[in-house]
Amino acid sequence: MVHTHRKRAFTLVEMLVVISIIALLAAFILVALGGSKEAARTLQAEVKLKEIGVWMELWTGDNNGKVLPSQFDFSDEAANGSLIRVRSDEHAEDDNLNDNIIRGQYQGTWADILWTNNELYKTYGLRDFEEGEDHLLWESDSPDDDIYDLYDSFNHPLRSTFMNTRGPSQELPGYFAANDFFDARSGTDGNPNSTDQTSRIDRYYTYDMLNAPSRSIYLVDSIAGETIEPSSESWEVHDPALGAQIVTHENVDPTGDVDFRYGDDCMVLLLDGSVDRLSPWTVRGPETPPSGIADLSLLSHGYRVHQLTKRKPTQ
Repeated sequence: MVHTHRKRAFTLVEMLVVISIIALLAAFILVALGGSKEAARTLQAEVKLKEIGVWMELWTGDNNGKVLPSQFDFSDEAANGSLIRVRSDEHAEDDNLNDNIIRGQYQGTWADILWTNNELYKTYGLRDFEEGEDHLLWESDSPDDDIYDLYDSFNHPLRSTFMNTRGPSQELPGYFAANDFFDARSGTDGNPNSTDQTSRIDRYYTYDMLNAPSRSIYLVDSIAGETIEPSSESWEVHDPALGAQIVTHENVDPTGDVDFRYGDDCMVLLLDGSVDRLSPWTVRGPETPPSGIADLSLLSHGYRVHQLTKRKPTQ
């Protein structure tokens, strides 16, 4: 069993290396042939998403077929003596995830898991110093916006090659945000999707539970941060040019959290590891389009961000 797992992981790593090499060669060819630099950067962003897809598959293979959680809280596990690597540094306390969420030690997102499991701090040579003491904060914690205060040209493997087009981080590389349908925190850990807020059992999905991984969105370009809520407001793109009436929601940007930074498109990583570019939509769906207006919902693109399991949704 162990021998088989190692063989499978080695094959995926080979795939990752080949994808990276092909992407670099393609980018060089585009520039050499007078192609657009933006086209090369778009290709590099797509390759980053495909690399993330491979890392997700590796993690799933090591974790009984589970889908990589968008958010996690391993505080209880650490208190019970389990060896927790991700966000294990004591200096990780009171770290800002975004304007609304404060995460502490043993709490974080998909980005922290992939960064830690693949030891990317070694790849990028990152160490952190505080008051003269050398400690490996970035050994277990994916760098946030503060990394650009030290390395303004840092090529973050878990963020876009393009800047955010709007929002407070407009001058920084754009986020790839995970669909918080896959928030694995328990009810007591603060998971808003939990039906039992007193439960201490973490909430995971497996790929066997999913209805259509090739149509299920896991990552999307975003201005919001490393996760994006599955609520309809977060995925709405109210564009008058598309015939939709602008609707404002309290504390929600009426243009939505998704960022269309590749011309008029955004990129999504699907749960089968494929990457696609999507044009703007009016609402996430499923919605009934207004009379006389074409169905411009995200669902009409053939993709979903909620109700992803094989079970019939309860009304």
